[in-house]
Amino acid sequence: MGDNMKINIDELQKVTIFLLSKLKENSGEEIEISNDYYWNILDDELYNPYEKPTDLTLGQLSDDLEEIKRLINSDDAIMYDLKRLAVIFKAISIENKTAF
Repeated sequence: MGDNMKINIDELQKVTIFLLSKLKENSGEEIEISNDYYWNILDDELYNPYEKPTDLTLGQLSDDLEEIKRLINSDDAIMYDLKRLAVIFKAISIENKTAF
């Protein structure tokens, strides 16, 4: 395995804001997602390229979205909310392949 990567949070925040601004500029205030359920690979298997994942679970985008919406009126964030947000971003990128 290689060295650990360092991720600058400020840079990540700026890029995220930029990408969401471009998405909003091109798609408007809302975007539709047609898929709801997705396969989830357990964390222990996700970053192990040497073994095929065997323990898949099912996730649901609508549940993930409802869970992160609570953060609009609350500061009760947990680290798992980043995972929920990531799968929503992934679904948006898969279903909306048009360039900015």
